[in-house]
Amino acid sequence: MIYYRKATSPEMKKNIKIVKSMTKGMGFDENMGKVNWRAIRVICNFGYNFMPREKGVKFRKLNLNGVSGIIAIPKEMKSENIIMYIHGGGLVSGSAKGSKGYCSMLAKYSGCRVIAIDYALSPEHKYPDAINDCLTAYNCILEMFHSPQIALSGESGGGYLCQALTIRLISENLKKPACLVVHSTTVSFCDILERNYEVKDFTVKPGCLTALHDIYVGNADLKNPEVSNIFYEHFEQFPPVFITCDANEYVRADAHVLYKKCEDAGVDAILIEMENAFHAFAPIGTGSPETKQILIDSIEFIHRCFEKLA
Repeated sequence: MIYYRKATSPEMKKNIKIVKSMTKGMGFDENMGKVNWRAIRVICNFGYNFMPREKGVKFRKLNLNGVSGIIAIPKEMKSENIIMYIHGGGLVSGSAKGSKGYCSMLAKYSGCRVIAIDYALSPEHKYPDAINDCLTAYNCILEMFHSPQIALSGESGGGYLCQALTIRLISENLKKPACLVVHSTTVSFCDILERNYEVKDFTVKPGCLTALHDIYVGNADLKNPEVSNIFYEHFEQFPPVFITCDANEYVRADAHVLYKKCEDAGVDAILIEMENAFHAFAPIGTGSPETKQILIDSIEFIHRCFEKLA
C-alpha cells in the first residue's frame, strides 16, 4: 500500500529550519569528494548530541566482533527480538552515537533493544567495507542474543545498507531479517531513474551520485546488485519492507522503485510519502505529530513481522 500524507504542523516547519541551519547550505552533491569529512563528522556528531532522547532508555557500548556499536535498552521490555539500526550520512558521515536520539524512541515505543552500529565510512573506505561491517555486526548480534529475530532499520545511506545487507544475507543463505524499515533510501548509484518531479531537497542533490561513484563505489561494478539494488533479480526473497520518503526529495524515485520491486515480487510493502517534509525526516525530525505517527506505524509493522515468525 502507498499512503500519501501532508505535513502541516508547526513542529515540522521548525524541524526544517533547524536542519537547514545545521547543514548551513551544505549538501551531498558533486563536490562530496572535495570535502574534509573528518571535520564534518565532528561537527555533525556534536549537533546530534542535542537531539532529544526518551527517558527510561539506558545505553551501553558494544563490541560486535570488532565493529563498534551501542545498545539502547528500554525500561519496559516487550520482546527479546532486536532492532538493528544503520545510521545515514551519505556513507561519508554519521555514527552510532549520533543515532542515540532516534534509537531511544525506537526502544521506548517498541519495547525492543535497539543496536546501532558504526561502519567503515567513505572516502577512506570503499565498497564493500561498509556492507562487510554490517554483516559482521549482524552475525554477532545473532550469536550474542541467541538468534533473535532482527528488524533492520536505517535512513538515507543506512537504508541502502539495510537493503545491500539483506541481499548479501540471501546470497549467502544466512538468516534473513524479519523486515526492513528504510527512510529516504536509495536503490541505484547509476543515475538512471526518472525523476520527473520538482526536487526541493536541500541536503541530497543530483550530483551526489556522480561523486559517490568515486568515493564509495570505486572500481566496483555499478550494476552489482549490492551496489545498485535496482539490479537485484530475486526480490521475491526479500522480507517485508516499510519505506518513507519526502514528496520532493531527490531520492523519492528510489523509494517508489523499491516499493514497486517488492510489490511486483509479492513482498509485503508499505510506502509513506510525506509532502512538505525533508530528506530523512522520519528519524531526524522530532517532536512533530507526523514523525510520531510514522514511528508508531513502523513499530506496529515491525511487531507484525516478528509475530509472523514466532
